[in-house]
Amino acid sequence: MNLRSTFQKILLLLLGPVLLLTLSLNVSAEEESHEIGEELPEEYLDFLEAIPEDIAELLPEELFSKNTDEVGVAVQEMSRFSYLLHTLLDLIGLRLQDCLQILAPLCGILILSAVCRTLKTSFGSEGLAKAFSFCATLLITVALIRWSSRSLESVTDYFSTLNALTTASIPLMGALYAMGGNVASAVAASGGLSLFLGIMENLVSRSILPFCGICMALALVHAVDANLRTGSLLTTLKKNYTTALSFLMMLLLAMLGAQTTLAARSDTLAMRSAKFAAGTLIPVVGGSVSELLRTVSASVGFLRGTVGICGILLLLLTLLPTLVELLLLRFTWQLAASLADVLGCDGEKKLLEEFASLLGFLVAAVCICSSVFLLSLTLLAHCTVALG
Repeated sequence: MNLRSTFQKILLLLLGPVLLLTLSLNVSAEEESHEIGEELPEEYLDFLEAIPEDIAELLPEELFSKNTDEVGVAVQEMSRFSYLLHTLLDLIGLRLQDCLQILAPLCGILILSAVCRTLKTSFGSEGLAKAFSFCATLLITVALIRWSSRSLESVTDYFSTLNALTTASIPLMGALYAMGGNVASAVAASGGLSLFLGIMENLVSRSILPFCGICMALALVHAVDANLRTGSLLTTLKKNYTTALSFLMMLLLAMLGAQTTLAARSDTLAMRSAKFAAGTLIPVVGGSVSELLRTVSASVGFLRGTVGICGILLLLLTLLPTLVELLLLRFTWQLAASLADVLGCDGEKKLLEEFASLLGFLVAAVCICSSVFLLSLTLLAHCTVALG
């Protein structure tokens, strides 16, 4: 009686994930063309809905199918160098025109400021020269704040998109992990991403705008009055904020990687022990179940790899517009600062350099926060299937 009960438990443990996978993929026994692993779970389409519309227009149509083969072909097309290069060049072309429209009036303001400073200094009116310099600094500040505010909006929009992608990926990863028998891995990945989502929503997204506002105010004070040396304070604030953010994300990466990897090993050990017990008790049935599980394992592994690589590419395509905009605008500020240095506009040069440094800080913050989600997708693609 105990032997029969033990055998029933082993069969339930082995066949449970198989039944879950069969039900989730809606495999029809009447259609010979339908095989295990042909369709993706419903959570995949929910994940795609979190992608911004402008990015979705660049994606292949096959990517929005539930058929694994069609999605695999679309992912292979997206991973080509020509596709990524073409997309990057399109983004650069769109943002480059805006940057040229910013650089032209900045150069005009700097040249006018240098001319006015030279003329007023030659007439011996130092106060009037400072007044013209202040007006030029004010005009440049208005332009900087106007265009930097757009960059801040892009960063906040990206954080919102990253939150939406993380929210949609939690049930998707849970379903894919559970299909392969990695129940503990599903719990670990979901818990890690939920913690990351909470930190993103409550800490990073809410603090980035006030922090950037403080940095802009300190940069403006330093540019208006050189005697108020706020440059060191500004540098210290940005370094400490970036260090704190990096340390926090490093802890999340370590926790997510360690828990998911250990949970996957534990699930694999449990499944292999059950398969060994089944093969020992009833060799014929145990061998048949083992072969069936190997087929299911290969199917689930293909599903995970396809979804994981697809998610990584979608994250990069979502990240590219924000990065291109920030880097091009930072390069524009650096060019204007170089021109200000040539013309002898010291106050304007300091202001432009500080704003360029602030955009570099935003680039670092965006990349640091994206690393956690990137690691979770990489773990999904490479995590060992417990049924194998």
